[in-house]
Amino acid sequence: MNTGFEQFIRERQYLHNVSPRTIQWYNEAFKWLQNAEPDEAALTDCVVRMREKGLKARSCNSYICAINSYLNWTGSALKVPKLKEEQRGLPSDSLR
Repeated sequence: MNTGFEQFIRERQYLHNVSPRTIQWYNEAFKWLQNAEPDEAALTDCVVRMREKGLKARSCNSYICAINSYLNWTGSALKVPKLKEEQRGLPSDSLR
């Protein structure tokens, strides 16, 4: 793993006391990112690859949240927009 990612995770672990599961979540998200200094094209490619592998919008948004946390930590002005998720609601009874 890249040293930028490692430094971010170490700071989260020791300065913010995140859980081991959170560290695992960051590691899973960074596998999609692949580059510690991404440009806009790399971020777009990251999301496209997630969708091509069959991840639903909800799963992608979870990883996007982790990636955006990293981008914020690096001081980057870039941000990955979240995907629109399917809204599931109870069926309405229109016969009343």
